Amino acid sequence: AHSWIVCTDYLENNGWYWDQAKCRAWPRSAHRHDIRFGTFGVHRGFMNKLDNHPEETALCQHQRNDDTEYTAETPMAAYYLGQTVSLTHPTKNHAADANCKGNLNVIDTENLIFVVDGDEDPCCIDSTKLIVVQDLGISPFGRDIDPVLTTTYPKPGFQNAPQFCEDPE
Repeated sequence: AHSWIVCTDYLENNGWYWDQAKCRAWPRSAHRHDIRFGTFGVHRGFMNKLDNHPEETALCQHQRNDDTEYTAETPMAAYYLGQTVSLTHPTKNHAADANCKGNLNVIDTENLIFVVDGDEDPCCIDSTKLIVVQDLGISPFGRDIDPVLTTTYPKPGFQNAPQFCEDPE
């Protein structure tokens, strides 16, 4: 699947609709891709995924530079011990939902949140240094699964998009 984080600190957990006013922080380089002021879910070349080792294929298009890759309009998140954080992302037609899509075999393989120790840039460090802090689970999918499981929200994993059927793109 191809998607990307749009907001790194969203003020509503399991919300049904995106509301830009509820976003307090943005991903690195969000201003370069018009993520804040563009239409939610429109692909803007802001997709990087852990397909290979980041030391071979960088996870980011721009190296870490907090002075240039975050702005007053697209600030960096500041997380605190014990805080619950909501991240938003478009599903980009990659959800198995029996109410609107004939294909229940849209695979959700893994949804992991990584950190790095210290000030290293996770963009291009050795993948053995990535520390998993949260496994968000896998959304139910497959031909043999009860369709009710695909239409029940909230659900684990990437496909937790309650209003997916309204605009699957």
